[in-house]
Amino acid sequence: MRKIVNMSKRVCKTLNLSQRVDVLERLQRKESQTSIASLYGVNQSQISRIQKNRDNIIDEWQRNSNPDRKRKRVGKSEDVEEGLLRWFSQARAHQLPISGPLLMQKAEKLAQGLGFTDFKATSGWLERWKTRNSIQFKKQHGEKQDADDYGAERWTQEILPGILKEYRPQDIFNADETGLYWRAIPDGTLTFKGVEAPGSKIAKDRMTLLLACNMDGSEKIDPLTIGKSKNPRCFKNVKTLPVDYKANKNAWMTADIWKEWLQHIDNKMRSKGRRIVMLCDNCAAHANDVKLTNVKLVFLPPNTTSLIQPMDQGIIANFKKQYRSLVLQRLVADIDTDMSSAVRAAEVAKKLTLLDSLHMQREAWNKITKSTMSNCYRKASFLLPIEEIEGENDNEVSLENGVYVPPGMATEEFERYAAVDNDLATEADISESAIVSAIQLCDNQPSDNSEDDDDDVATQPASFAVAKQSLENIRRFLEQKGCESYESFYQLEATVVKLHRDTAGQSSIYDFFSRA
Repeated sequence: MRKIVNMSKRVCKTLNLSQRVDVLERLQRKESQTSIASLYGVNQSQISRIQKNRDNIIDEWQRNSNPDRKRKRVGKSEDVEEGLLRWFSQARAHQLPISGPLLMQKAEKLAQGLGFTDFKATSGWLERWKTRNSIQFKKQHGEKQDADDYGAERWTQEILPGILKEYRPQDIFNADETGLYWRAIPDGTLTFKGVEAPGSKIAKDRMTLLLACNMDGSEKIDPLTIGKSKNPRCFKNVKTLPVDYKANKNAWMTADIWKEWLQHIDNKMRSKGRRIVMLCDNCAAHANDVKLTNVKLVFLPPNTTSLIQPMDQGIIANFKKQYRSLVLQRLVADIDTDMSSAVRAAEVAKKLTLLDSLHMQREAWNKITKSTMSNCYRKASFLLPIEEIEGENDNEVSLENGVYVPPGMATEEFERYAAVDNDLATEADISESAIVSAIQLCDNQPSDNSEDDDDDVATQPASFAVAKQSLENIRRFLEQKGCESYESFYQLEATVVKLHRDTAGQSSIYDFFSRA
């Protein structure tokens, strides 16, 4: 008698990305693999594989991969799909309407650049590509660029909690660029009735700044400033700049500068035995093909930075208010010392050197308070423990608190002046050829060979005798104005003396008597 064998087909169940993240959270809570496998109706071996691949799963989740994806399938060419996704993200950042035929045409052009002559973008391939990358058709409404509320909400509810669990507040950083017209002055003024106020064009000497700070406001990374001139005359005889400085012909952030900055931060954190996460937007210049050991790079979803990026919740705006305040103080002080001549503010601003601006940038960044930074993170849904934020409600810089506004200048006018360059571009869109080169790991960024800035004057070396005389003048000024505390002056005096001794060597009293 022949034995009947049950040949029923075993159903293989695969957990999607969202479920695998839930499995990892349950394992972290010390739930057993057996109980989790029973809950999801899968074999224990699948739970074990998920645990072994924890880092890759978390990385995909934090990079906003499709939460419903079960297996990592690639299409006819993984490189073509990656290039098309980069181009699509950039195009949507500009709110360009994208159609299926346009995507297929762009995919075939990228395939040609990558050397895939037999690639053909079909409708079926496109549908699978859209599914793998959570891309769907939506009708555009209105003319104004709207932030992606759904993408922001999903990130703060599903991705951010995992980051907050994995890293301490002091190890969660956000970095963002902003453009700066560093010589700009206000375009309005009070004047006598019937007297025309001569206007002046906005000084559009521009640069790009990269600013970064952590979640609890305990640490600000030194600003990175990108200018147009590699060796401006005002840098002559200057050994140390107040900020990190790079240059290219457009004063834009580039993939090279971005990667160099990240590697510098990574080296710094590795020397301290510290691991951090760096949150940033997914602009074209923010390359992710950089080897990092102690910095985890996490990109925010496209078109959500106005909602969930801490730097955009007031930190950059506060920095610009502080910087504009310092510029105005400098202009008023310069005009006060030269009242005899009919000098115009625009002419005084023209004398502001790049080096002067770098010092004011550093001073403005130093003025951003811990409470301002932590509150901006909180406003972006990065919630700190109650005891750490209790009593801190200042999301904005008070104009009476360290921000100088000339007498007679309205608050609204100062606010408008501080935001004059808010829409200034900070990086160039990446071209199709650049996308191809990036995927092929070819670094084709041209080196910058900018010549000296003709508008700047070379910094003349100052001797110790000149510095000492300047200190004496400052002390007399303080004495005659009724200064009540000289501690800052004493610190400055000690710093000048120490720098002189360190570089010139300290003379002994016997040297003096031998000369006598």
